[in-house]
Amino acid sequence: MSVSLALDRLKKTFVQNGREISAVDELSLELAPGEFFTFVGPSGCGKTTTLRMVAGLETASAGRILFDGRDVTQVPTQKRGIGMVFQDIALFPYMSIWQNIAYPLRVAGMAKAEIDRRVQQTAELLSISDKLGMKPAQLSGGQQQRVAIGRAIVKEPNILLLDEPLSALDARLRTEMRSEILRLHRRIKATIIYVTHDQIEAMTMSMRIAVMERGRAAQVDTPRNVFRRPNSESVATFIGTPAMNVWDAELREEGGS
Repeated sequence: MSVSLALDRLKKTFVQNGREISAVDELSLELAPGEFFTFVGPSGCGKTTTLRMVAGLETASAGRILFDGRDVTQVPTQKRGIGMVFQDIALFPYMSIWQNIAYPLRVAGMAKAEIDRRVQQTAELLSISDKLGMKPAQLSGGQQQRVAIGRAIVKEPNILLLDEPLSALDARLRTEMRSEILRLHRRIKATIIYVTHDQIEAMTMSMRIAVMERGRAAQVDTPRNVFRRPNSESVATFIGTPAMNVWDAELREEGGS
C-alpha cells in the first residue's frame, strides 16, 4: 500500500564555524500515493538532506513531515514504514544474497516462514532467484544494486527512498537499471522519492520533479513542463543538454504591437 507525503515548510539548518547555514529552506510539497517523484539539482542544493529528513535520519529544524496526513516528524526511522537505497550499496560481504535481503526482516523478529516467502518473492521480482546462495563479490554491479533494492522493498514499505542509487554504475548498467526501477514501481505501486543530479534520470523516470536550488524547490512540475516552460533562468540553464541559450533583451510596445 502506498501513502501520500506532505512536506510542510520543512527546514534544516547546520552551524558551521559559528555561522548558521540553511540546507533546506521552508520546503513545502505534496506527493500523491504511488507517485514517482524526483529531486534533481547540483551538489549542495538540499536534495539528499530532504530525503534523509523524510527517512528520519536527519532531524528537521522546523516544519512537518506527514504520511497520509499523520505527522511523522518525530517518529523514529524504523516506525515510518519506509525503505531506503543509498548511493553506497553497502551489502554485507560475508552474508549470502538471501541473508542480505532477509536481514531487516530477521532484525524485526519476523517468523522464518514469512521471511522465506518474502525473500523468494522479492528475488523473483528482481530476477535474482538464482543468486540467493552467492556472496555479493560474485555478482556484477547491477546485480548488487538489485540486491540493495531488494533489501529495501522486502519490508513492503509504503514509501521507497532512492538516493542516487545508480551513480556508481557504468552508462549501460544505468540505462538498464532505470528500466528495472520503473518496472518495479509499476509492480509494487509504492510512493517513490528519487534523488539524483542526473537530469536524464529525472526527466525519463519521473511523474514530477523538483528542481532544487539552495535548499528551495525552484520549480515543481512534470518533466515536460519543466523542460518546455522553465519558470526561471536557473531552471532553464540546468535542464536540457545542451543548456538553453540565454540573452538579454528588451520588450517594447510600439503602435499597439
